Amino acid sequence: MTTARPLLLLVLLALAAPLAAQSDQPWLGLRLRVIEKEERDRLKIESGLLVTLVSKGSPAEAAGIEVGDVVLSAGEKSVNSIEDMQAVLAGKKPGDTLGLGIRHKDGKIEPMMVTLARKGSGDEEFKDDVRARELREAIEKKRKELRDLEEDLRKRLDDLRSGRAKTETRPTPAPEPKVEKPESTEPKSETREPERTEVKVKLGASFADVAPADARKLGIEAGITTSKITTGSAAARAGLKEGDVVYEVGGEKVTGTGHLRTLLAKYNPGDKVEFKVLRNGKKESVTITLEAR
Repeated sequence: MTTARPLLLLVLLALAAPLAAQSDQPWLGLRLRVIEKEERDRLKIESGLLVTLVSKGSPAEAAGIEVGDVVLSAGEKSVNSIEDMQAVLAGKKPGDTLGLGIRHKDGKIEPMMVTLARKGSGDEEFKDDVRARELREAIEKKRKELRDLEEDLRKRLDDLRSGRAKTETRPTPAPEPKVEKPESTEPKSETREPERTEVKVKLGASFADVAPADARKLGIEAGITTSKITTGSAAARAGLKEGDVVYEVGGEKVTGTGHLRTLLAKYNPGDKVEFKVLRNGKKESVTITLEAR
């Protein structure tokens, strides 16, 4: 029993310590809000905190401070933030008198003396919502950006009006370095035009290629049609006629006019060459004695 009493006393002292510390804090009984610059300009004040709540039975209520009033100064110091007010109260204790500069809702400004009370466990002082503060700071930042933008636009407009606007010019890109291709070490091949087949003989006739479909109808693989015979020529004397289809020369099949030239290049003037032709659907043979060109 003797040991329990000192322990109980220690517990009571431990619980009483925070309460005692709290009871030494001065209490004004106001809830305040920071006033933005635009609102201060409208109210024509340079500093101040807006009263948003007056606690019942508080020193502030007893002094006659009301919601909507503005605290301009505390202890002869201008206040613009909750921290400013807290700094002033930090040097005070319950029972001290605090001088406040108050601007009432009707615009009247007067000094007021408030006797600070002892702060109770349920009393709250100067609550300023953190989120609201962050929003105010963000809004102020955006407003500053807008002001800077407006100022920049105004300067640009003035420059345009006065003809001093600078024309932005893009730098001319540097020319790309010319890369020379290394010369090939491989020997250059000389391109020559194909040599024309030299023909030493002539027939005295003109020919045209027979279309493959027409050749099949005639029962031959390919051939050339005699389109013109020169009077008195070797072809005319041999009896070759216009319209004859030549399909074989010297025992070799003729595939076209170019092929005929190749075949004739093998002969000399005076050679006799057999031409097989189709005439009116019948196969006939014509022997032509070739003439010199």
